[in-house]
Amino acid sequence: MSTVIYFGVDLAGHVNPTLGLMKKLVDTGEEVFYYCTDEYREKIEETGAKFKSYRDLAHFGTYDGDGIETFLVFADFILSKSKIILDNLLDEIVEIQPDYIIHDAFCYWGKEVSNILNIPGISVFDSFAFIDEMADIDPSFFMENILRAGEDPLYKKYKGNTNMYKKLIQKVSKSIARKHNLQDTNVINDIFLSKQGLNILFTSKQLQIYSEAFDDSYLFTGYSIYHRNDEVNFSFEKLEDKPLVYISLGTIFNDRLDMYKSFIKAFSDEDIQVIMSVGQKVNIEELGYIPQNFTVKNVVPQLEVLKQADVFITHGGANSVHESINFLVPMVVLPQNFDQFMGAMAVERVGTGIYIRNQEEGISNIKIAVNKVLTETIYMENCREIKDSFKKAGGLENAVDEIFKFVGNKRGIYENT
Repeated sequence: MSTVIYFGVDLAGHVNPTLGLMKKLVDTGEEVFYYCTDEYREKIEETGAKFKSYRDLAHFGTYDGDGIETFLVFADFILSKSKIILDNLLDEIVEIQPDYIIHDAFCYWGKEVSNILNIPGISVFDSFAFIDEMADIDPSFFMENILRAGEDPLYKKYKGNTNMYKKLIQKVSKSIARKHNLQDTNVINDIFLSKQGLNILFTSKQLQIYSEAFDDSYLFTGYSIYHRNDEVNFSFEKLEDKPLVYISLGTIFNDRLDMYKSFIKAFSDEDIQVIMSVGQKVNIEELGYIPQNFTVKNVVPQLEVLKQADVFITHGGANSVHESINFLVPMVVLPQNFDQFMGAMAVERVGTGIYIRNQEEGISNIKIAVNKVLTETIYMENCREIKDSFKKAGGLENAVDEIFKFVGNKRGIYENT
């Protein structure tokens, strides 16, 4: 039995995908310590892992910005958090005596700990992955779809020029390195993604955009559903003769009262059943009249709803996209921020749903898209094909096997140096 520490991010979309892996490690005999914030203690302990608190040192905020300055804001946030955590928790971490470290790709301090203790480190991608090498294939992709810097004058002048992208990355990387006393840093791979010798992606190559850019250090494991206990007081009865449309814009950038009102107006007279989750930031009373064919809640048990849904109107977050595909539910995707645009593009590319690019044109496009995925079976067939690709990737068993193999090889290297 080995001892492993996992460093997580205190967001549902980052915690939930890791729970199955933690349980699998525990079931194989590993002693797992999971660092996160207190609100996730119960979920984590249900896997058999031992919860360790960040003690309010590592709350991940949200930055609803775009443009090139996002590089600086997010990198500074991650590196500042890393310093705080190492200053306050390193002694505690050393006392645990971990044999290896696994960490969320956003947890740069996990990479630092593995380097300090000279033990193997493994990075986990629980959102849609973007790496620096993607720019070699499409230099416009990251700037336009992640940073949304398409209108930046400097970018417009050199659009499509790979060298320009590389120079920009180098300039930003040097600026960050100077501020935080780092050397040979790539802001994308080293800070945003904390690249390690083994990097685990909870998806398949078929769904990952530009998968050819990923080298052999990236392990695609597919996506496995972990049936978590959400403890949400919710019950509904699906009407047999009506399609069920499920609407959710995720757990972070979901404060969209205007959009929820538009959904109600658009679908109130349709011969469908709608379940709409509006998140904790929206007061349902402010939505006004709720039609009879609508069920509106702040939170619903997503996995249970998807088991019966026919269409999912989603923000395109990684969990939502993968869970929808697992339950063979076609999607209409309205991305709100960052990697959600990658989710929307992935859904469109493999044909498991429709990406609504211009949300300003009103709800009519969404109604057309919902009707299209309801009536054309190709979307469900494509969901089935991608779900099969998840299974063929080997799942959590493959992930654990590769972790043990990687750790064993690294130990041999460390022992011989």
